[in-house]
Amino acid sequence: MKRHHMAAVAAFACTTLALAGCGQGNASSSSLDDCVTDAAGCNAGERADGGEITWAIDAGWSSWNQNTADGNNAYVSIALAGMWPYTGQWDQDNNFIVNEGLFASEPKLVSESPVTVEYTLKEGANWGDGTDITVDDFIYHWYARSGNNDLCAECTPATTTYGSQVAGIEGDGNTVTVTYVDSYHSAEWKYEEVLSEPAHIAEEQGFDWKNDPAAMAAAELYFSETTPTWTTGPYKVASAAMGEYVIYEPNPDWAGDTEVTLDKLTFQVIEGLDNIVTALRNGEIDGASPFSVNAEAITQLESADGLSYSVAGGPSWEHIDLNTNNEFLSDVKLRTAVFQAIDLESIISRTYAFVQSDIERKNNHLFRNGSEYFTDYLTSTGQGAGDIEMARDTLVDAGYEWSADGALLTPDGEEVKLNFRYIESRESRKITGELTQATLADLGIDVELKPIPDEDLGTVLAESDFDMINFGWSSDPLFVGSASQYWSSASGSNFGNLNDPELDALIEEINGTLDMDDAAARANEAVKRVIEDAYVLPIVDSPVAVMVSDNLVNVRDNWASQQRAAYNIAEWGVADTE
Repeated sequence: MKRHHMAAVAAFACTTLALAGCGQGNASSSSLDDCVTDAAGCNAGERADGGEITWAIDAGWSSWNQNTADGNNAYVSIALAGMWPYTGQWDQDNNFIVNEGLFASEPKLVSESPVTVEYTLKEGANWGDGTDITVDDFIYHWYARSGNNDLCAECTPATTTYGSQVAGIEGDGNTVTVTYVDSYHSAEWKYEEVLSEPAHIAEEQGFDWKNDPAAMAAAELYFSETTPTWTTGPYKVASAAMGEYVIYEPNPDWAGDTEVTLDKLTFQVIEGLDNIVTALRNGEIDGASPFSVNAEAITQLESADGLSYSVAGGPSWEHIDLNTNNEFLSDVKLRTAVFQAIDLESIISRTYAFVQSDIERKNNHLFRNGSEYFTDYLTSTGQGAGDIEMARDTLVDAGYEWSADGALLTPDGEEVKLNFRYIESRESRKITGELTQATLADLGIDVELKPIPDEDLGTVLAESDFDMINFGWSSDPLFVGSASQYWSSASGSNFGNLNDPELDALIEEINGTLDMDDAAARANEAVKRVIEDAYVLPIVDSPVAVMVSDNLVNVRDNWASQQRAAYNIAEWGVADTE
């Protein structure tokens, strides 16, 4: 799952990532080897005029609308990287680069009380159909992300971190000013996402979104179901099928300065890492940056001709979430015992250590191990330790008992049974489920494994159709908005339905300062509380791979971007061999 907005100065939020592997197939001359020392500049080269690239995405999606909870999907984020109006991107060196096709300069703070931010649109910034971007488009995005039924009736935004804090938006020519409510003091005001979909197309479809909250909701549904014909990026969609593929051609109305050289760019869903590697070796695709990697894939890549790969810690962190609406998991004592019984070191050794030998267990939900702001609050609780005796003691103290055949019984005498859900194509998550199933059996809990078709993950999460679930949040170097999106009782992305007023209050405080150090300290208080709630158990910052044909230049991975290798898609090209 993609986290839309987090926040923090990137230099503070992350540490240097250890590269576990970097290699090339036989007779390869690719410069991905340089990614160890030059992550932002490796594989650079002159581009030929023209050419086509086919890029694999390792899972599908069920919505085109990234505003919504069920469209909050890292895979569609990659698929729409060629056209979506992101505020900007982080690069591998922790630099924030504003979207060159939208803005003439970085956002400007013009007032601290109330916080007021000024955006200057680039001359010619448009929706790919000759219609200029205007203040109405900013207002549309605000309504979509507001969480306010008076603006968008019964909408289900993935996060309301931004929209719920906006007091008003005004425009004057190419200048748009966003004014926040008095309580908003986010240290990451510069990085808020302020655009998503074109207001004029909503109006053309007959939706009076500005005056009718129901029409606004209908417009959001329209954008969820309808293949985008609009674009603000270097490419426009030529054809597409939901969850299957997107075919791009250059956008002649692109307002950015980077010249697009490709004639055609295809994002094709290929489920299964083995299938992706096989397609790359067979020349059916030109590259991929899947969200998982295993030792078998590395072996296959090492023996292949004409391609190279690089493996490193990626942007996605794996975790196990519990559904607090479950009749058994509504009890925090049971949740705590479940987490104490799960053996994370065993899971890591069976799933990730083969591809990144120095990989570490993740011990903070918001800050990477090694971050200036990292503190380990988990170890002392025993959560993730695989300590069955500790888990039993927790349950005994809470009045649980065991039947004659060893089944765990609640204080009311009910046998505890749970399910564990995961994407069916992800081998690491299947293994995580199997190990969790075996461990909890030792605690007397019967766990049913229920895999999820890849394209249905967003729906399963949005409907909270799970007891336990393993998935990943795809993040960037920001943190201020993440706790709200993950755990706020009002968040559409709080899939396990945690409702903790004390945690809500702590989350609100994170957004109450413009000072980064203070915001990080407040964020860590929220981390401590969510651990006490035994709600989410982090596993690792997942190792990922980028694999490319030697024909490609300017294509490299980027842990700091939700779009991974597609973060600089305008620069992609076929190598100029002349």
